[in-house]
Amino acid sequence: MMQRACFATAVLATLLVLPVAPVGAQATDGTQGSALAAAAAHRKAEHERIRHEREALAAVRQKEEAACYKQFAVEDCLRTARTKARETGDRLRAQEVELNDAERREKAAERLRSIEEKQKAVPPPAARGQGTDATVRKTPASPASTKAQRDHEAEQRAQLQRNRVQQHDGEQAARAAVQADRAAQARVRHAETLKAADERRARVEKSKADAAAKGHPPAAPLPAPARVASSPAR
Repeated sequence: MMQRACFATAVLATLLVLPVAPVGAQATDGTQGSALAAAAAHRKAEHERIRHEREALAAVRQKEEAACYKQFAVEDCLRTARTKARETGDRLRAQEVELNDAERREKAAERLRSIEEKQKAVPPPAARGQGTDATVRKTPASPASTKAQRDHEAEQRAQLQRNRVQQHDGEQAARAAVQADRAAQARVRHAETLKAADERRARVEKSKADAAAKGHPPAAPLPAPARVASSPAR
């Protein structure tokens, strides 16, 4: 299963480093679109597989723990069952994180690709003027054409500003997605740590209860250290 996830990630990484196709290259865009759609469908199938495996893992763990309480060495049996379930859960979690990272990288690359296409649609400042300087001197522009040119240049500047804002927003969204994913992973690790501590505490309490039920007295506390009497000062 892990190999399948790694293969999918490698395919996505290859797609993301492809150069942006120029305007009018419909065949290349169609190929990239098909590859991205196939990668998205594969990720969806992998998420469904991980969900089903988690449900099956929870059912198997519950069944094994119920069987452990019928055995003599209950704690050893429970420890083995929980360790096996934890290892499988860690493997599934690693696969899920890898899928989420691939999806996030793909979305960030798609945003940048869209911003670059919008920027290419705006002509550069050098292409705005038409004709030579001599032509301009010979044929002075009318006030109406000058106003129209100023309006056109103002609209181009506004479009460039909008493109920069969109690019900035896209980069911020990508960074926010990465931070949110890291925070979610930290919360999961914290919850697992608390759960492990609760399980250890429950095992200790159960061991004490079993010892008390079998008639074994609880362990005596350590003796207090003897105090050394200090001699009176002369």
